[in-house]
Amino acid sequence: GGGGEVLARSRERMKQEQQHKDGEFFRPWDPAKVALVVMAYSDHETNKELAATVDSLRGLGKAGLHDIVLSQEHEDPRLNTYVVGLQSQGALKHIVHDTANPRGMHMRERTALHQSKAMEKVFSDPAGYTHAIFLEDSVQLAPDTLDFFAAASTVMDKDPSVWCVSASHELGFQEMDWEETRMMRTTHFSGIAWMARKELWDELRPAWPGSSWVEWMNGDSEAGATVRDGRSCIVPEVSRAKRVGNAVYSAEEAKYEQYLSRIKLATSPVDHNMFGDLSYLEKQHYDNELAHQVTKARILGNMRAEVPFHSYGPFLIPYHKGEYAMVARKYQLPDEVVDYDGMTVIKLHRNMILLVDQESAWFTLRPERGKMFEAANRAAARQHAGYRPDRPPRR
Repeated sequence: GGGGEVLARSRERMKQEQQHKDGEFFRPWDPAKVALVVMAYSDHETNKELAATVDSLRGLGKAGLHDIVLSQEHEDPRLNTYVVGLQSQGALKHIVHDTANPRGMHMRERTALHQSKAMEKVFSDPAGYTHAIFLEDSVQLAPDTLDFFAAASTVMDKDPSVWCVSASHELGFQEMDWEETRMMRTTHFSGIAWMARKELWDELRPAWPGSSWVEWMNGDSEAGATVRDGRSCIVPEVSRAKRVGNAVYSAEEAKYEQYLSRIKLATSPVDHNMFGDLSYLEKQHYDNELAHQVTKARILGNMRAEVPFHSYGPFLIPYHKGEYAMVARKYQLPDEVVDYDGMTVIKLHRNMILLVDQESAWFTLRPERGKMFEAANRAAARQHAGYRPDRPPRR
């Protein structure tokens, strides 16, 4: 359609304008050019959550090197007064958007409109911001959040297959064996605390949706797949941001609340140089290493098979799209797939477990197993539904 053509032209123009002669998009990290944007809504009964977010942000050692911007959805006297108080405690830019009667809109529409207005205002600011980090108004941040973003930006700015950096790993649960200094690629987008380049907004602006922008970024609409265009986000293995309190967020994310409460927040103050050589995140290196894990993995008999944690992995569990929820429940994961191009990676008891969509390119690396496990999984699904071969099917 027309929107897809506009996106394609916009993306090509962005690449042509930004690509250096050495083929890199890299620019040095300059905190003065990276805005920290808190997305404020007036729906909270108190401003406690917003205060906690601003305090958490100001408490980061290097926050003073950045401009902190509070993006307010619409004119609200109570919130205006509160922000004046926040400004008395430290520098804070205050943007109030001219949205008329947002409470008469669906929350999905409100968040999409506010996000677009905030990105437009911030990236057209005379300060000339090259990057912006957008934070929900009810988040807790790890001590090294800004170090993480600074380190990850070197990957995003060099690699056009990376379109964002998110501080929240939505499978970064406390019971899993994630490492604080490691990062991952994911095709799942989280809007809790994320960083974008100005060029991304230039690209997305013409096709920005009127509703459900997080779902749109995740490709949950006809246009969404075009928007992501095969690109990935960088996330930390251990989250640097965690939603707290009664946040205002999309209905699609509301079901995540029970899972987000289990997410571990990094505690060690880590300088961004301690993240080490991040070349393993470059697409070819990263894909090659995952392919190696897939080819050497021990494939479990079916989706309901128990992982033999007394032995060494990695272990591979194949599934069909409609069966993912069954696998997710087994490992206490959200029903929505949080993956990298059809593979979800979790770490339990020092073992890597690969949940692989049988329609993904990853599973083609194990063609000899496909038909066998298709039959095994069908049998497991029937058994799970209560089917017994010695009993006639229910009518």
